[in-house]
Amino acid sequence: MSATVILETLRRHFAHIAYIGAVLLVVVIAAAMAAMDAPSASVFGVFTLFVLLAGCQIIGPEFSKGTLQLIFSKPIHRSRYLLSRVAGVALALWIAIALTWLTDVIARLLGHHNVSWLPGGGAAAAVASQVVLVCSLMAFFGSFTRSYLNVALYLGGQIVLSLLAGVLEFIQRVEHGIWAAVGAFLRTHPSVTGTLHTIQDNIYPDPPLVTFDRNWLLKVFGNAAAALLLACLIFRRREVPYGAD
Repeated sequence: MSATVILETLRRHFAHIAYIGAVLLVVVIAAAMAAMDAPSASVFGVFTLFVLLAGCQIIGPEFSKGTLQLIFSKPIHRSRYLLSRVAGVALALWIAIALTWLTDVIARLLGHHNVSWLPGGGAAAAVASQVVLVCSLMAFFGSFTRSYLNVALYLGGQIVLSLLAGVLEFIQRVEHGIWAAVGAFLRTHPSVTGTLHTIQDNIYPDPPLVTFDRNWLLKVFGNAAAALLLACLIFRRREVPYGAD
């Protein structure tokens, strides 16, 4: 990785009014929820949109802005640049998560509430792990798209998989009518719906039911590594445009 690219990515975030505003908003929400003695894990639910907004800018928009040609005129390998960009965005989001967790702890101590060290820390670790996966998927989708289409692919895939799973589960229960044969096939071949649920669970995993679940963490980081590998392979062979779209 390139320390220069990572530091530049962090600088962009720290100097961006949207990042600063989002962090301040999340910190205020965390303090308010802690003052009301709300569950420690509940505050991290607001990070979903924050992560998407930060992750979508990893690589896709730079194709449309025409900045990649200038960047690659310098002696830096494409895969190294991409991985450094992902690391920089992930670090910026980890800092926001750490500030949120610290705010929650301090607010509870000042309000004389019990600090749930294990649930709160586990929720923060789970969100930090999901940051790596989301950023890796954004890099993968951005490696073959332009502008902010990586967000559209990510959200679109989530919607399509959820709808498809619901439709198949409904058809699976049908025993009469034109869909009866399809329902019978799905009942005798549960691996069809099982495969769909497995894909959905790997790309869009739910938070772990157990704090610091080792198997869940291995799954998330393993899928992130696979997404980054594919992103690097595609990005290395992609033509870099001259100028903006």
